[in-house]
Amino acid sequence: MNKHIRNLLTLLVILFLVLVANLSRIQIFGADELKNHSANKRRMVDEYAIEKGEILSADGKVLARSVDTGSTYKYQREYPMGDLFENLVGYDSWRHGRTGLEEEYNQELLGRGKKRTVESLASQLLGKRGKGNSLVLTVDSRLQAKAAEALGDRKGAVVALEPLTGAVLAMVTSPRFDPNGLVPLGGRDTQAYMNALNADERHPFIDRSRMGLYPPGSSFKVVVAAAALDQSVFSTDSSFDCRGKLDVHGYTIHEFGDKAHGHVSFSEALVVSCNVAFAQIGISLGAHALADYARLFGFGKAIPFDLPTGESSFGNPDEMDEVAVAASSIGQARVVATPLEMALVAEAVSSGGELAKPYLVQEVKDSSGKILQETSPTPLGTAIEERTAETLTEMMVEVVEKGTGRSARIGGVGVAGKTGTAEVAGAKPHSWFICFAPVPNPEIAIAVLVENGGEGGKAAAPIAREVLVEALSLK
Repeated sequence: MNKHIRNLLTLLVILFLVLVANLSRIQIFGADELKNHSANKRRMVDEYAIEKGEILSADGKVLARSVDTGSTYKYQREYPMGDLFENLVGYDSWRHGRTGLEEEYNQELLGRGKKRTVESLASQLLGKRGKGNSLVLTVDSRLQAKAAEALGDRKGAVVALEPLTGAVLAMVTSPRFDPNGLVPLGGRDTQAYMNALNADERHPFIDRSRMGLYPPGSSFKVVVAAAALDQSVFSTDSSFDCRGKLDVHGYTIHEFGDKAHGHVSFSEALVVSCNVAFAQIGISLGAHALADYARLFGFGKAIPFDLPTGESSFGNPDEMDEVAVAASSIGQARVVATPLEMALVAEAVSSGGELAKPYLVQEVKDSSGKILQETSPTPLGTAIEERTAETLTEMMVEVVEKGTGRSARIGGVGVAGKTGTAEVAGAKPHSWFICFAPVPNPEIAIAVLVENGGEGGKAAAPIAREVLVEALSLK
């Protein structure tokens, strides 16, 4: 009997120790996980009891703010500028979750970020609920509005960066949606709105400016030209004979509209966007050299940014034959890029070959206006030599003055650009234009994409021109 009692007692002690260990593990190691679990209503109620900080544009416009609803989820978000910044700011809804900066900077907006003032730490220790921190963005609301107006209801994107610093001046996607419609306020049927957005065949939830991946077409010729000039494989005077098409092992590279350009120099080939010349240039360089330069410009990796980005790609050079190299050299085959990536290509050329990390949040401020965090320009590396960038700039100015980018001309202002008309199976080509201005001393670099817009010079270049004019008027 005593033996059975001892065994039972031993079992009970073991079970008790296991229970204590498990509870200790949960309290010590699992507390944060439980606290932050999406099903934890108490956590949500606690978070919405805090008045999150505002999100402001560079010119002081309120893009997001908290309003006191007096409900269980006390402070809920309001977006005074509607859909204009939804792809950047995102939305914060206790029913549908968070996206954009509302998600990525949630802790900072709640006042719980890594950098806090003595006052905010003291308030937390005393259980007080102060107002959270605010974000000040690099984007100017006036330029954002002009980019959105110029793009209209066409599917596509506009990205504008400040050369040398990488600060985002405008970043627009289309179509967009109103984030207010997903915040449960004023009897709104947010579920019906969410269902409608999910069913929309235009896919408004996709931020085409940073996540959309498209063949860049002839806008990629800037990267190919940079590789050729940087390695001194060709000079601006190198000559090519274009008869409207080029046979590469049984595959035909065509000029747009089958136009024969005749004898053209390297510089002239970029001005008229000659596919035959650039296919030959790419074949001469080889797949690995092209891939190396694409990587230097940012292809093959996610761009470090305040928000997630799509990964632009050149393709695997080990799997490319001459046909694939020729097609890749004109921005087709497996080459895909986001508008943000192509804006970086323009920025690198405008900055003497230097890439700067793009950023969206300029400052984080506490409720008293004290700056807790300020973003400084961060180099990403050197894409090409300065002399190459200078030569490319001269060639790209000629593209706008005399070539396919004439729709972007601005009287009295030097504009450097490159069009792109990317073929899409069974549909109209995607329209591209990348540019920077003024030349010399650029102040803005832009990439424009219009899905199935047709010729880059006719659809994308005029949009870029409108944004350039507005940007230069704000200086």
